[in-house]
Amino acid sequence: MADEKRGLVLIDGSSLAYRAYYALPETIATSKGEPTNAILGFAQMLTRLITENGFRPTIVAWDKGHSGRRETYPEYKAGRISRPDLLKEQWPHLEGLCSAFGHLNAAVEGVEADDVIATLAEQAKAEGIHVTIVTGDRDALQLVDTGVTVLATGRGVTDVKAYDRDAVIERYGVAPELVPDLIGLKGDSSDNLPGVPGVGEKTAAALLQAYGTLEGVIDHVDEIKGPKRQEAPSDKRRCGNTRIWLECVET
Repeated sequence: MADEKRGLVLIDGSSLAYRAYYALPETIATSKGEPTNAILGFAQMLTRLITENGFRPTIVAWDKGHSGRRETYPEYKAGRISRPDLLKEQWPHLEGLCSAFGHLNAAVEGVEADDVIATLAEQAKAEGIHVTIVTGDRDALQLVDTGVTVLATGRGVTDVKAYDRDAVIERYGVAPELVPDLIGLKGDSSDNLPGVPGVGEKTAAALLQAYGTLEGVIDHVDEIKGPKRQEAPSDKRRCGNTRIWLECVET
């Protein structure tokens, strides 16, 4: 069993930076007019984590690419608004902020932060180390396991919900390992994943409960009521390539 006292905290820095930026007014700035709302919000998040959970070894992962997903699915994250200028100004200071808190920064060229986190989480599990993942990306819920908890951030700098296996099942109707299948069926607008027309979160969960996996849904498409629900599952590329698995990377 993972030892929580030896716990490791893994933070998706890119995810939290955006959350912090939009949580606080853009008018927050230094006396010279330099924007600091993202820096302040990020610092408040890090402070709260230490206050509520104690200081533990912490790694902050940063995006350095798309992990080859655009080669697999060219429309991945298409149409996303570019990083706001005020956030761009603050971005170079965020890694230094994390270092000031005593945290280690980590990034792998060409790889998304959540894949770095997935790799480190698997390595820690193998060593019996309890892992707490902090992110606003619900894709990370697929990593929840014995000894792996996700703290999912919401709006603001204080809205955080802890997910263990039971909490994932209660909230989404499927186990953590089926979260990628759920996303493949319902889609994800933030990543520009289309999903199946007419299939929302509840319907996707019901289909997975009935047929087990995304492949099971595809194999039983003729049994699914409703023309829209039958429309896309037969296209395995559309569902399979928009099911986002977090990959382990070489470190």
